[in-house]
Amino acid sequence: MAMNSNGARGDRRAARQTQGRGGRNPDLTFRERLGALSNLPQLFRLVWATSPALFSANVGLRVVRALIPVTSLYVGKLIVDEVVRVAAEAGDLGGIAAWSGALEPLAWLIAAELGLAVLSDLLGRGTAICDSLLGDLFTNETSVRLMRHAAALDLAHFEDADFY
Repeated sequence: MAMNSNGARGDRRAARQTQGRGGRNPDLTFRERLGALSNLPQLFRLVWATSPALFSANVGLRVVRALIPVTSLYVGKLIVDEVVRVAAEAGDLGGIAAWSGALEPLAWLIAAELGLAVLSDLLGRGTAICDSLLGDLFTNETSVRLMRHAAALDLAHFEDADFY
């Protein structure tokens, strides 16, 4: 059931090739793609107008969450340093009491690493909740704005095909 190049399948294939992979236009330059970022300030203003508290919480959670991997790496470095220190003193430690005292800082560092992992998960969940709530509020706000604008137009605007 092959269709010629003038058929529907040929047209769809040609449209996909023109559009590029994933619906992207391959003819756009990097500068043009980067230029799309100029719309971000206006988007941020609209989202801020929707809910300043949720927007601030979302940004704050993301900033703190971005610091977690760096902090985790630093704590990992401290753990390795402590293991090297304890291993160097292994000959001087003569009993269980001495070992428990020498390993206490290492236990605190391991607990800190675990705490960072839990905190990272909690921040991820908090960010997801903020994203979801903010997205729903933004969708509702945008719909209401669109309905208000449509209500302000005359019926003649809707009947004019060029304007519509």
